[in-house]
Amino acid sequence: MKEEKEQTAIEKTLAYLNNYHEMKRYINEAVYEASQITDIQYNISAEHAYFRTIQECRVETIILFEHLNRSLRSLREDAEAAGEGYKYEALESIYIQGMSYADVAIKMNCGRNSPKRWCRNMVQRLSVKLFGVKALEDERIKIDLWSNSG
Repeated sequence: MKEEKEQTAIEKTLAYLNNYHEMKRYINEAVYEASQITDIQYNISAEHAYFRTIQECRVETIILFEHLNRSLRSLREDAEAAGEGYKYEALESIYIQGMSYADVAIKMNCGRNSPKRWCRNMVQRLSVKLFGVKALEDERIKIDLWSNSG
């Protein structure tokens, strides 16, 4: 049996970005207490332990989502301070607004590969903001503060 490899910081960061809207939906729509059930056809007392599990998952999701949003704000501030706000704009357009790379290239009047390159750079930087030193252990992250062009 193959050993499963732990996800890298970049892979986790991409998973969080790709599921940004689903995490937000889960926070708002998870049923985690009996008072949220209007049609009482279930044995609620038997399901009490399950509600606790959902509450714990919801709390973990809220904390992660808030950390992600703070990290995104910090990334935007850093990018703007370095004169690379356009890179952050590409990331937000693709992962938060749901645009395609082609649409972002048209919107930003740039080459078709530029948004993908910019997003790769921003995801690397975001992974460090999300995971700290653990992200720097990923050999794919090649960050020299804000001196990268790309």
